[in-house]
Amino acid sequence: MSFKQLGLSMFGIPTFGKAPQVTTDGKWTADVAVLGVPFDQGTGFRSGTRHGPKHIRDWSVRYTSLSAERPGYWDMRRNCWRGECKIVDCADVEILPLVWEDNFQRTTDAVKNILDHKAMPVVLGGDHSITFPVMRAYEGWRKPITVVQFDAHADYRDEVYGVRFGHGNVLRRVRELPFVERIVSIGINSFRQQPSDLADHKRDGNRMICAWEVHEKGVDHFAKLLPKGKDVYITFDIDALDASIVPGTGTPEPGGLTFLQARKFLDLVCSKNHIVGFDLMEVNPLYDPSFITALTATHVIIESLGTIFPGKNPKKKR
Repeated sequence: MSFKQLGLSMFGIPTFGKAPQVTTDGKWTADVAVLGVPFDQGTGFRSGTRHGPKHIRDWSVRYTSLSAERPGYWDMRRNCWRGECKIVDCADVEILPLVWEDNFQRTTDAVKNILDHKAMPVVLGGDHSITFPVMRAYEGWRKPITVVQFDAHADYRDEVYGVRFGHGNVLRRVRELPFVERIVSIGINSFRQQPSDLADHKRDGNRMICAWEVHEKGVDHFAKLLPKGKDVYITFDIDALDASIVPGTGTPEPGGLTFLQARKFLDLVCSKNHIVGFDLMEVNPLYDPSFITALTATHVIIESLGTIFPGKNPKKKR
C-alpha cells in the first residue's frame, strides 16, 4: 500500500485536510473549495498573518481527509457522521507587495471562479481586510446576504487617517455592498472601539453581541438575535476567542469567547441558515510557538463544515 493510499499526515503536500489540490479555473467539482489569501498589507499593528494560510494547512493535515473510512468525521457528541462533503484545495492567491488594489482584484476573481464551480468558498487569511474582496465576488447573488462576524473588534471604522480598506474598516466596507442586508457581530470585546463607530453599526441595522454578555447570560439567551432561514456568510476572526487559547494573532484580546461558546454559536447559525461562504482570518504563527492557534482554527472550520454538511446517517433498525 502506498503512502498516498494511506494518507498519513506527515507525508505529501499539506493541503487542507489532505484534500486534492486544484486551480480555481480548472475542471473540478466539489462541495467546498479552500482558498488561501496570504495578505497582511491591511494590518495596523503586528504583521505576519501572510503566513496564516500555510500554517493552518500544516496543522489541518492532522485530520487527513477528515476520515480514513469515509468523507467527514465521527462526532462523538452527536454519535453520528458529520461533514460528509467533497473538499478541494485551490492553493493561494498570489500576492504582490504594495499593490493592494491588484491583490484585492485577484482575490475577488479567485472567489468568483469558485462560485462558478458551485462550491462553497472557505477562505484562509491573511488579515481581515480581505473579507471585503472575498464578499465582493458575491455581486449578483440570488438573495440578500446576512454576514455573521465573530470578532473581538467591530472593524467598523470608516477611515483612519485616510485608510478605508484596512482590517479595521472591513465590516463597514462589507456593509456598504448593496447585497449585504445586515451584519450580526458576535464576541466584540475590545475597549479600542469608538462611540461613533458603534453608533454607526447600530444605525445601519446591524446587531452586536459582546463577549462579556455571553459570559454573563450564556449563548442560548442570544439565539433569537441570530439569523434564521437566510443566506449567510460567516467571517471568523480568530481573535474573537480569548487570548489565552489563541495567542497567535496580531491583536489578541483577553476576555474573549471560549471555544465552546463559539462552537455553539456556529452550530446555531450553520444549522438554521444556508451558508454561502466562510472565512477564517488573522492567524499569525509568529506569535504562537505552541501552534495551538492554528489547531484551534482548524477545529473551527471542520466543526462548522460538520454542521453545514451534517451527513447521511442511516436510521437505526427497530
